Amino acid sequence: MGLLKDNHVYSYSQLTSFDECPYGFYLQRIEGLPQKSNGFAEQGSLIHDLIDRWAKGELKKEDLVPEYIRRYPEEVVTQFPRLLAAKGYVEKTYDAGLRYFETFDEFADLHIIGTETKFRIELCGRPFVGIVDMVAEDKNTGELIILDHKSKSLRSFQKSEDEMYRQQLIYAQYVHEQYDRWPDLMMFNLFKEDGLRMSRPFTMDDYQAAMSWADNIMNKIESYEMLDWLSEKPEPDFFCQNLCNMRDHCRNGQPVWRKR
Repeated sequence: MGLLKDNHVYSYSQLTSFDECPYGFYLQRIEGLPQKSNGFAEQGSLIHDLIDRWAKGELKKEDLVPEYIRRYPEEVVTQFPRLLAAKGYVEKTYDAGLRYFETFDEFADLHIIGTETKFRIELCGRPFVGIVDMVAEDKNTGELIILDHKSKSLRSFQKSEDEMYRQQLIYAQYVHEQYDRWPDLMMFNLFKEDGLRMSRPFTMDDYQAAMSWADNIMNKIESYEMLDWLSEKPEPDFFCQNLCNMRDHCRNGQPVWRKR
């Protein structure tokens, strides 16, 4: 297991974190250093929670707008990147969330089976945990759907589309174990795009490819020794400076290190 504890439990975010930057994974998961959030994640968490509370009957449709307005300044507190802020992004992203709830369609075409469901499974022989945002059936076709709420713009989603669906493919194992059937569709609710839904059919070939990717990443993580971990990215990028949870602990996350 290398530097990991024998009882280590994986998640999809861990796999993508290692894939993005092994050093960041090391700082967070092995050293256990404090994490730093970002404005994108904070707004996403707020909207996820409001949708979840609506789906559970704790909020009515008419409650969503006032709750969003009330909670936004209390919970979206981390600064957005300066370049985006200068272009009015902060106001635009707030307005996008507000517009989403003002025109909320209540997933009228879907029968919601589960919402924000935490699970634990054995994935490639290792313990693995996750949260499925929503499991639903199409009221017209009966298709079983895994649905994830995303804060990405359509352009950003399309740039990382395969990675987005890979998470759904891995979560499909839980759906199969829970409902004794594989999902028919993997779907994303892009709330910054007025609730635009993007979907892709589930196939066993894609599922097996996602499993192979996960197994490969976990094998790498478990084979790494100390010197393997201590290799940061050669140059900082947008992720390092603005999104990485470990940016306060890595020189790539500090503006002073931009000039070398």
